[in-house]
Amino acid sequence: MTKKEFVLQQLEDIQSELDQSPGNPHLLNDLGVGYFLIGEYQISIQKLKQAVEIDPDSVSFLFNLGNSYAENEDFNEAVLQFLKALEINPGHLPSLNNLADCYENSGESEKAFEIFSYIVKIAPDDPLAHFNLGNFLLRNNRHIEAVKCYEKVLDLDPGFTDAYHNIAWILSEAGATSEAISYINKGLKISPDDEDLQNLKMGIQ
Repeated sequence: MTKKEFVLQQLEDIQSELDQSPGNPHLLNDLGVGYFLIGEYQISIQKLKQAVEIDPDSVSFLFNLGNSYAENEDFNEAVLQFLKALEINPGHLPSLNNLADCYENSGESEKAFEIFSYIVKIAPDDPLAHFNLGNFLLRNNRHIEAVKCYEKVLDLDPGFTDAYHNIAWILSEAGATSEAISYINKGLKISPDDEDLQNLKMGIQ
């Protein structure tokens, strides 16, 4: 059974439960998430909107609806849902992070940078927060600042192999091949089967 077939089976089961409990927002949310997982974003939005209409104060429902709008490339609607979630829970990191992504994808890079930076301030011990800020900086060709973020990631979590990869890539682009390989080898020591690290090493040797 493929992943999609498994999810479709789960959706059938959830729909059967919903037929017995019409208007159950949790089941509607589960349906929406299921359709999201198989790429049916318009159906996902429809189900999640129904869940939010019944329970407008659910941060998780609003967050899931925002994600579906974002994947459907309706960034304005996605932003609205994430902002609603943040009105209820201002410290909801997933909503903050995905809100920043939406701003970046809709061309509002300054807003995105402000939010990614804010997340680091309120969650200074979260390696993913620093990694996401580093990725934003990398996408905007601010390589030195990005490396500092990735180094912070490794200070917090030495096993975060994607940070080794990104530092190594930046170093390789700058022509610092031996330094890049050093970071790759550190990452491979932690995760020997990491294909991204292996491919990067093959590409610069």
